[in-house]
Amino acid sequence: MEEELRKNNPRHPSVWLIPCAPDIYDAEGAFAEYGSIIWHQDCRGIRAGDIAYIYATAPRKRIICKCIVTESDIPFCPQEDDGYEIDEAFCNRSHKRFMEIKQTETYDNPLLGYGFLLQNGLTGAIRSQRRAVPALAEYIEKTAKE
Repeated sequence: MEEELRKNNPRHPSVWLIPCAPDIYDAEGAFAEYGSIIWHQDCRGIRAGDIAYIYATAPRKRIICKCIVTESDIPFCPQEDDGYEIDEAFCNRSHKRFMEIKQTETYDNPLLGYGFLLQNGLTGAIRSQRRAVPALAEYIEKTAKE
């Protein structure tokens, strides 16, 4: 499926870092149950076929999984509360765009932690969705396979 989406993406797939606060949303639980989930999309450049690494914020502060974007620029959230929102007031804020992401790999690797990401191309805190620079994307892909 990942290869098919990449073929349909006319440009080279981008690599994105997507923050997730575990005290607000249980992404790991949602992926375990559903495999793919609807996520708010803050960046217009995210397209189907792109790679999205989910970065768990404090206290874990590391990349926890790799996803493929299966659909982007969805104008409304087609899914009701999936039961994994921990802070409903935060999760129910209005967003203008959504995307569907499918988890393809999970990680529990300390080398994907914040400090190592900073040493390999990350330029600051991961507080919002951001594109990974090529050096960082290469480091993540290489380290994730170890």
